[in-house]
Amino acid sequence: MKSLLLTFCLFLSVNAFAKIKVVATLPDVAEVVKAVGGDEVEVSTLLSGSEDPHYSDARPDYILKVRKADVVCAVGLDLEIGWLPKVVDKSGNAKVQPGGTGFCELGRSVKPLEIPVGVVDRSLGDVHPHGNPHFGLDPLKLAESGAEVVKVLSATEPAKADYFQKNYDTFRKQMNDLHAAIEKKIKKVKMMEYHKEFTYFFATYGISSAGSLEEKPGMPPSAARIAQAAQAAKAAGVKVLFATASAPHATLERFRELSGIPVVTVPSYVQTSGDAKTIEGLQNLLVKSIP
Repeated sequence: MKSLLLTFCLFLSVNAFAKIKVVATLPDVAEVVKAVGGDEVEVSTLLSGSEDPHYSDARPDYILKVRKADVVCAVGLDLEIGWLPKVVDKSGNAKVQPGGTGFCELGRSVKPLEIPVGVVDRSLGDVHPHGNPHFGLDPLKLAESGAEVVKVLSATEPAKADYFQKNYDTFRKQMNDLHAAIEKKIKKVKMMEYHKEFTYFFATYGISSAGSLEEKPGMPPSAARIAQAAQAAKAAGVKVLFATASAPHATLERFRELSGIPVVTVPSYVQTSGDAKTIEGLQNLLVKSIP
């Protein structure tokens, strides 16, 4: 009898101190979750930040991580639509299915840019019907997104709701302060992007943008498009084009040759290594990359 009582007490003790297991799709998301969840969460990521999060696979290791999770947190706005639903479905974890208490999409608390109007179909390229999902490069939008983390973590652990809210208030202030610091030192030159993943960065700091080299999102530009964009960018006084490592090198090189405008390859997500290991680190790296 004493043995059974001791076992029961140990069980209660372990569960009382158990952390909420959160699986985040990206390091950016993980950082927001850690800021809000504090000591009450244990966070792991599926991607490293160096991949294109539009495209991944329902890998067995992803499925296993999600199967053991209390919460799955994603960017949302259909950024991970090509692979995350398969991972979640194959995990068999009822808590983290869409609509479940453990399913979290940061984009639900964000007012997105570039919400398309009219009919949206594949002829327009990889257009996101709910708006541009690349809000992670705007600290103010990341601050907004943390509200969704508070909501989901509080539903998972109601007794800690005040703790999560207090942490969120601190995180929101940190993001506001970061935005103010970056705004003071960023160069306001005319810029361009290969894919519309730096749009929020340009918009939040008032940087004039000449648009994207892609004519349609997710579709490689034709030779005619590259030539037209290069000529227009040169005439407009564009100083630099930002692209990520996933952009086609030959296309970027051709644009550079025709326009004479430097092309800088930079990450658009927080990385697991290097100078962009944090939200602040990524922001500073982007600022330093503007000539």
